[in-house]
Amino acid sequence: MLHNFLWGCLCLVMVSCSSSQKLVDDNFRPSEENLSQTINQLPNYNDDLLSVEGKGRAIVSEPGNTERLTIRFASNQQKSLVTIRNGLGIEGGQLLTDGDTLLIYNKVDKYARKVPVEGTNLNRINRLASLNILDMLNYSVKEEDVEKFLENESLYQLQLKTGAKVYIDKNSDTVRQVVQPSSTNLPYSKIEYDAYTSMKGFTLPRRISIFGTGGKSKIALQLTALELNPKLDTLKIELPDDIPIYYK
Repeated sequence: MLHNFLWGCLCLVMVSCSSSQKLVDDNFRPSEENLSQTINQLPNYNDDLLSVEGKGRAIVSEPGNTERLTIRFASNQQKSLVTIRNGLGIEGGQLLTDGDTLLIYNKVDKYARKVPVEGTNLNRINRLASLNILDMLNYSVKEEDVEKFLENESLYQLQLKTGAKVYIDKNSDTVRQVVQPSSTNLPYSKIEYDAYTSMKGFTLPRRISIFGTGGKSKIALQLTALELNPKLDTLKIELPDDIPIYYK
């Protein structure tokens, strides 16, 4: 528990001191660096980081509305479970994703629905919950997926065959931003990573911002506690017998 408390305290100090670098596509040129070496220097823990569990504070911003939430999450390489509390500490629901579908249990309105992750117009915290949090924390790139390798003074830009762009900080060898093409069926257009720190040999971001399609909505997630490789129970939502599941 002590490392969780220290993580939270350090997060609060470092996030307040960090500055967000504006990433634009100006002045990028073909890189002369070695692509394989650049990718190999990125944090990649697919074989060593098998599960995470933690807490965070999220600010959900949409046109005309801003909401502050507290979330608990547990995630392995197959599923990710998020539990939400509002600003008053009232538990409002749970969300479970397997990467292809998202099960949403609204405890307040007493309903559950299951939707596909791709091609669905997800809003608010559903956008965060539709992503596997373990994969999001440990974003990795395969060399065979890269179509173009560019750079400017401070960043590398990997243009993937899917149309996505991955921006890498040259100084820290960490992913700063992932931008999806406008034609994507994914529930987000951009993810920004910030405030990396090392914990038990893993270098992971402590602040993540997720932008909706069109860039009009944003989820700013600040991690306040994180446990690495915990032993997790089966990740599932225990629905009451009188709660039907709607498919939409």
